[in-house]
Amino acid sequence: MGIGIGFPKYVIFTLLSGWGFVSMYFFGGTITTLFKTFNQLFSGHFIEAFLQYYIYSALPPTSVEHIIFQAILGAVVAGVSWFIAMAARGAPL
Repeated sequence: MGIGIGFPKYVIFTLLSGWGFVSMYFFGGTITTLFKTFNQLFSGHFIEAFLQYYIYSALPPTSVEHIIFQAILGAVVAGVSWFIAMAARGAPL
């Protein structure tokens, strides 16, 4: 099996497993928090950056779509990271 087939399998089967979904939800939440916080932090709005960090890291999700989006985001980023690592090792496509 090459990495071209392994990438979608990695993303899909990680989301379908119980612990995989939970871990990708947390990983996606971390990525979302960093993007929202750094956007405000680099523009010089430090109070807004703190509020964004608090909203995205400490408060629970507000909808099912929010949970699914974070899990999919985490799985895709983890899958891309896996793909890059395997390509660097010389794995076949």
